[in-house]
Amino acid sequence: MESGHQPQSNPRPEEAGREYWAWFGFWAELVMFGLLAIAGGYFASHGGGSGDYATGLVLGVAAIALAFLRLKRHFDGAPTRWDRVLLVDDTRNLVLVIAVFVALGLAGLFVAAAEADGSLHVAGVALFATSGLSVFLSLKNVFDNLDRRG
Repeated sequence: MESGHQPQSNPRPEEAGREYWAWFGFWAELVMFGLLAIAGGYFASHGGGSGDYATGLVLGVAAIALAFLRLKRHFDGAPTRWDRVLLVDDTRNLVLVIAVFVALGLAGLFVAAAEADGSLHVAGVALFATSGLSVFLSLKNVFDNLDRRG
């Protein structure tokens, strides 16, 4: 106490556990994105069907981009919860998100309709489903925030 330093206290066990799971979750996300990037590269190089190269390449690039987005937000000290990163909070931005994801969903349906089977068909259906899910989750997030505010 003479040197002006206060004694260090050990963190409580529940705080240490929470910090461990946050650390583990951060690295688990990066490992998952790395595996998706590798899978995308594999499908792009070994796929024989129409659209396999493009679908695998998009998967790999998207996984790498999301990994860097998560790293940047972590090092910037910004909130890293997925709902804070991917969903909108107000109605003004909700209109734009709905327009963009409806256009992406329709594009996915047109891509899926153009191919009878194969990876482009599956990718088009997945783009449609993901776009619809994004719209509904954004709607839920906006209205939940409106309810919380009053």
